[in-house]
Amino acid sequence: MDKIIINRTIFGIRCTDCGGNLVITKKRMLLSHCIRLVSFGLIKPEQYECENCKKKYLLI
Repeated sequence: MDKIIINRTIFGIRCTDCGGNLVITKKRMLLSHCIRLVSFGLIKPEQYECENCKKKYLLI
């Protein structure tokens, strides 16, 4: 059997370089940890990555 991988994509937001879909990544940036620490957990930034060009985005 083939392994099926389902990624959650964000509809309506596209990559600014290539126009590809953004997918949530499990890795966290240091910047997102700092933002969460300074805001005492009120702001929860999420890390996204383009499927095509692999550019990373941080959405607050």
